[in-house]
Amino acid sequence: MNTQIEEVTIRVKSVFNDDKTKRYMRSYEFTDVVDGVICAVIIYSPRMSDAFLSGTTTQRAYMLMRNHLDKPIREVRVISLVPTLAINDNLPYVESQLDETNFHYVEETLDEVEQSRGMVIVGWGSPGRLMHHATAYKTLFADHEANMFCIGTTAKGEPQQIRMANENTVLEPFNNESIKPKFRIVKETKQDDSE
Repeated sequence: MNTQIEEVTIRVKSVFNDDKTKRYMRSYEFTDVVDGVICAVIIYSPRMSDAFLSGTTTQRAYMLMRNHLDKPIREVRVISLVPTLAINDNLPYVESQLDETNFHYVEETLDEVEQSRGMVIVGWGSPGRLMHHATAYKTLFADHEANMFCIGTTAKGEPQQIRMANENTVLEPFNNESIKPKFRIVKETKQDDSE
């Protein structure tokens, strides 16, 4: 029995913030692929443990992309939606603010994926609700929805985390408008005019 071994060279590049507590992007470039597409995975992962490691999410996203695309994949970019967290004295919880550097990498990647006719798989689950409701992201995602997919949605309309996928998972279009925004409800008490 003859076994054929395929050798593939992958160039890995990571982009961090200054103190390396946030990984904005990790790219995997298949240097042997000349005429291929650029794909991306957008997740929510502000934890330090994800700054250096790649695991199940990346592998499953790549498997889904290969099943979905006709052309070979030249590059896969894993982008983390990483907020800048700030404590607001008026709120009992931490508030997220737009990280402009992070937004730059998301925007640049979505443009390049579209130009190459690749695809984007999103899967941030409930934790990602802190980030993508920002007007800048809503507008950006609306412009690129034709290339964006997910493996399903949570009860609140968030794209499910990609690590839940298996080889038979069917991708569905990502609908940015189906996400139910996070509201703070304030009850008003009606004052009695007779008092």
